[in-house]
Amino acid sequence: MNRKTFDTEKELILYVIENCDESYSDIYKKYAKREWKSNPKYHTGYSPEYLYDSWIMEWFSNNSDDLEIIEALWKKYKYGNTCWTRPIFEIPFVKNVNLTDDLIRSVYSFYSPRNTRIREMQKVEYKNISKETKELIDNHYSSLQKKERKKKEDKTKKKLTAFLTTAAATKSVLTGNSIDDVVEQTITSDVDDAVLDYMNTLFDKK
Repeated sequence: MNRKTFDTEKELILYVIENCDESYSDIYKKYAKREWKSNPKYHTGYSPEYLYDSWIMEWFSNNSDDLEIIEALWKKYKYGNTCWTRPIFEIPFVKNVNLTDDLIRSVYSFYSPRNTRIREMQKVEYKNISKETKELIDNHYSSLQKKERKKKEDKTKKKLTAFLTTAAATKSVLTGNSIDDVVEQTITSDVDDAVLDYMNTLFDKK
């Protein structure tokens, strides 16, 4: 790569976005001016955000208010460029309060199959979000909460069923019924597998 110079940091960032093609490339670190690198916003963790291009792009995706940079980053990210494959990333774009409403919708559509992303989006106070887009995200989040609540209720019901079934069997034995008869009457083919699992868990704790 020929040595290049950049008058503004924005020029360099756009160049990085266009030319970065691997997670550990360091175009920004090579060409950034000292005053750009020394900005405190890049030094909040153990290593500077510009150490690798993937890191600096992630930082801009969640913090930039420059629409040209954000759109260039989103295009690169959405189409799966290898610079964005490292699993230690935060969630790119989700925390950026400066996204336009169109970008918020695009980010939402991209992340909608991943529930944890939608939970994060629902927490962010986007500056440019429309009422319709906010309702879309809020409704998705509400639906997730209801599903999780139903799952928890079902799990609790099975635990309670297992406990009450065990208690009823114990009472039956104490009132004089044969242990073998009580066991056969309690553990039948129509008892849910999950109930059997929880009963085993209860017994294992004894």
